[in-house]
Amino acid sequence: MEQQRSPSGPTAHLPMNGEESSLKLLHATEAAALACAGFLGKGNPDGVSDAAGHAMRAALEQSGLTATVVLSPRHQAHLPHGLVITGGGREVDLGVYPVEGASQVARGHINAVSLLVAVEPGGFAHVPATSQVEKFVAGPGARGAIDLDDPMIDNLRRIAFARDVRVQDLTVAILERPRHQELIAEVAGTGARIRTLEEGDFASAVMAALPGSGIDAAIGIGDLHATLIAACAVKCLGGEFLARLMPRNDEERKAIGDKASHVYGLGELAPAADIAVAITGVTGGPLLPGVKFGSGYAETSSLVISSRHATVRRLTTQHHLASRAG
Repeated sequence: MEQQRSPSGPTAHLPMNGEESSLKLLHATEAAALACAGFLGKGNPDGVSDAAGHAMRAALEQSGLTATVVLSPRHQAHLPHGLVITGGGREVDLGVYPVEGASQVARGHINAVSLLVAVEPGGFAHVPATSQVEKFVAGPGARGAIDLDDPMIDNLRRIAFARDVRVQDLTVAILERPRHQELIAEVAGTGARIRTLEEGDFASAVMAALPGSGIDAAIGIGDLHATLIAACAVKCLGGEFLARLMPRNDEERKAIGDKASHVYGLGELAPAADIAVAITGVTGGPLLPGVKFGSGYAETSSLVISSRHATVRRLTTQHHLASRAG
């Protein structure tokens, strides 16, 4: 398979031996996106997850990187927590999401992505294990401007002031869940616009921190593992990220202990010094276009984000599929 890449931003180096290693991470998200894109609209979310996980693991095993999977979705058999991929290169820890939005792909809906986050060993946050967290994400102008204990209108007014816009000009992303009905009503009461998303804990957080995405904030209750991975990307982008653990049973309340009311800031959620992020669109959406197929080729769109060099690079890649043609 030959590939042609069209960079549309400054070159970004990952903290793992530079440009070559950054492309190895990107190869893995591209492989996962390509593998599961063929399941679009076919009603098989398990097939989507399995294909993406298998392809991402195969690409990582061929990458030459030495990596430990630290953050992984539940029930991801191909890239479970604790998996060590031995490639002989510099050691890194990985947060993996072969496909965020497997059900989106299966139903032919938008906003599914494949993603990887790499940090130095021990660089991911160590927080008590809970299923869910309350989160509030915003862009670079909102650093220090939000407080989880303040009324929604106060937080949105401060974000609007930082953006030099009106509250009614803001767009807030919220996952479409029954638990968010009161939150959606509260945001609507402020006059801000709302974009509800079927899936996308990670994608919505990145959009909130990425200038020009059309999303000014992402709020609600989300998955812990997606939150910790997303916080790394938001840190690279200079955004703001606050979170509070949300225990759902006695076991989780015991694990949290005296941290029940603690609000985690970005420094606690993403303590790593070197962070690299690769994201590839699967079905397309506000963050990235999805995989497109042509005569003998497929085209992917990706973001590569580096904290070390403070860069965001957009890539469009053509994957020539001559061996599959005919």
